[in-house]
Amino acid sequence: MGPHAGVALMSAVLRHTGACADQQYLSTILMSFPGEVADRTLFLEGKEAVNPAFRISEIIKKLESTGAAVVGIACNTSHSPLIYQVILEELDRINSQVRMVPMPFETCRYIKENHPDVRRIGLMATNGTYGSGIYKDLLEEWGYDMILPDVLFQNDIIHRMIYDPVFGIKSSAGNITPQVRVLLDKALTYFKNRRADAVILGCTEFSLATTGKRVKGMLVIDSIESLAKALIREATCAGMRRLQL
Repeated sequence: MGPHAGVALMSAVLRHTGACADQQYLSTILMSFPGEVADRTLFLEGKEAVNPAFRISEIIKKLESTGAAVVGIACNTSHSPLIYQVILEELDRINSQVRMVPMPFETCRYIKENHPDVRRIGLMATNGTYGSGIYKDLLEEWGYDMILPDVLFQNDIIHRMIYDPVFGIKSSAGNITPQVRVLLDKALTYFKNRRADAVILGCTEFSLATTGKRVKGMLVIDSIESLAKALIREATCAGMRRLQL
C-alpha cells in the first residue's frame, strides 16, 4: 500500500519494542509492493474494477512462506469490509495460519483501554474508509459519540489532504506541503468546535502530517502507533520472535 506508511509502521514497532540491545528486537519482515496493489478507495468508489484484496492476500501468503506469523496491514482503507473480508476468505482458502491484527479494531481498543475519559471522537480518513463506516460502527458499538464531517467537508478538506494531485500527501512523496498544513488546521478546528475529546488519524498518510499526542486540546490517536503496539503484543504474548509488517 502506501510505501511511506509501511516505513512508519516499521519505525513505530522498533520504537515501542523497548529493547536495550539489538538481540532484543522482534524479527520483522516488511514487504512493499505498492505498484501491484490497486488503490483501495478507488475500488470502494467503483472506479477500480479489481479488488485489491486478492493481491494483498497473495503478499500475505508470500510473507508467511518466509516465516511470518503475525501480520499487520499498514492501510486503514484495506480494512473496509468489502476488501478485508475477502482477504480473510482468501487466507482461509489457502489454509493460512497467520494471525491477522486489524488496524481499526486495535485503534479503537487502544482508546478504550488507555483513555477512559474520552467520549466524543472525530475521524480523519480517506473517502473509502469514511464511506465504509468501519470506525463508526466499531466506536458506536462500544458506546462512543462519533463525530463525522459532512460529505462536502470530508471530500474537500480531509480526503483532499491525501489525494490532491498537486499538493496531497500521496502526490508529494510523503512530504507535508503548506497547503496540507492549512487544511489540517481546518480539519482539527472542525472537530474542536464540535467538542471532540479525541481525533483518530484513520489514514496512515495523516501519521506523516502530525506527530502531536494532543492538538488543540484534543487527543490525537494515531492508527499506526496503535497497530504497532498491537503487533508487538500479539508477537510477544504468543512467544513468537518473528513479526511481519
